[in-house]
Amino acid sequence: MSNKKVIFLSHTINEHTPLYGGDRSITLRQVKSIKRGDFCNTMYFSFPNHTGTHVDAPLHFLEKSLSISDFDAGFWIFDKVTLVEVSNVKPGYIIEPENINNIKDCELLLIKTGFEKYRAKEIYWQNSPGLHPKLAYWLKEKSPSLKAIGIDFISISNLTNRALGKQAHIAFLSKNILLIEDMKLSCINGNLKKVIVLPLRVEGADGAPCTVIGIISS
Repeated sequence: MSNKKVIFLSHTINEHTPLYGGDRSITLRQVKSIKRGDFCNTMYFSFPNHTGTHVDAPLHFLEKSLSISDFDAGFWIFDKVTLVEVSNVKPGYIIEPENINNIKDCELLLIKTGFEKYRAKEIYWQNSPGLHPKLAYWLKEKSPSLKAIGIDFISISNLTNRALGKQAHIAFLSKNILLIEDMKLSCINGNLKKVIVLPLRVEGADGAPCTVIGIISS
């Protein structure tokens, strides 16, 4: 792999990680500390399952549907990856089919908007972009192999237009197109060769934080 580079496409989790709706319920607490005289270091983690870079499984909006733990290991390896850049995306903008150009059949579609630059500001969760429900049907027709979509904003559901966001979630998840939200896409262009998504495997979970690794041509 000498001519390839491996990078993270997911953010680390800390107590300042933005959460949908402005939730602040993240706790990362040192339980044992060598500095305090303990034999080892251990931590306690507490946060919602849709924290940071995370995956929405169909069960998130569809009763009696697939959970995170229902997918086999091979599902999470994406060999056919397409990156689409949608420029000039303003807060609250809803992305529709006409915003997606040169789409080809792929397993994972990454939508890079640049909104990631607001991640440390309240606007990131207060008025993020979103995806229109009709985009799910259009993409599945254009890309029959599509298994997941990744975005560089907090959710496909804009907080001020949650009814449309609910419809969008249902549209994508009912087609078994999983959603990878709050990704780190600022470091890539179109040279991705493979992406591996590793969600926390909690049995029956409707979603989970994940580590995402990208393999790019150097």
